[in-house]
Amino acid sequence: MTPTSNPPASSPQQSLRIFFCGHEQTPASHTCGPGIWPHYLLHYVLSGNGVFRNAGQVWRLHAGDAFLIIPGIVASYGADPQTPWEYCWVGFDGRDAKDILTLCGLTEKNPVYRTEQSFGQPMDKAAVSCPHESPAGACLLTLNESFYRDTGNIYLHLSLLYRFFSLLAPQAGASPDSPSGYIRQATEYIRHNYAYDIKIQDIAHNLGIDRSYLYKLFSRELCTSPQQFLIDYRLHMAKHLLSSTTLHISEIANSCGFTDSASFCRHFRAQFSITPSQFRREPGNAPVKP
Repeated sequence: MTPTSNPPASSPQQSLRIFFCGHEQTPASHTCGPGIWPHYLLHYVLSGNGVFRNAGQVWRLHAGDAFLIIPGIVASYGADPQTPWEYCWVGFDGRDAKDILTLCGLTEKNPVYRTEQSFGQPMDKAAVSCPHESPAGACLLTLNESFYRDTGNIYLHLSLLYRFFSLLAPQAGASPDSPSGYIRQATEYIRHNYAYDIKIQDIAHNLGIDRSYLYKLFSRELCTSPQQFLIDYRLHMAKHLLSSTTLHISEIANSCGFTDSASFCRHFRAQFSITPSQFRREPGNAPVKP
């Protein structure tokens, strides 16, 4: 099938933008590259076998695997001469693309997803025996069909791509129910909610675990308490605002989740042995006035 495409986005501000996608049963020994691409190019193998080469490394892949071509890095890939692969692909970019791919376990050092490498979990037999019917394979095939048929429905296209990422992420990172998985979720919750009047109980409730267990996890994994991590993160963001904006001290306190200026100044001084106003007056910390 001929790949369908939209013109590249001119604005880098979009969180995610799909440029094109496609589906192909390749001929035996068919190769592509070596070369570089201007955006991320993700392939999911539906059947057959092939080889992916990236930055001097070589991977032999089969049904259920996926490989990522990273912008600006020389890569090539080729079908097996005996059992050439069939795959679907999607080209995309955006300001959130790298973070999303990292959460899926796809990075510059590790641009390959393998079905059987599920952190001790059983192999996804559906993805290997009939990848067209596996959730991941079906998702990208649906995206390809929709991209060609519903050309103006970009939110439908994006929802299918996010769905595909969601199918990779649980197997590519720490299990959500593992200690490191809980820590990741807790710190992510804090980073997105530090500006609000959140309590440690709110974090534990969001994770579905007991507050005392959350405390034990933070003490063991990060050598600090959840409360102190929250305060430290708020102070970290406050220092950034002090040196990069002309906001009043009370406005910064409110923006970083402190109940009042006095509480903010007390925590700031306890942490840095200096008041927020004194910090702002130090060389290099004064914000540039418009």
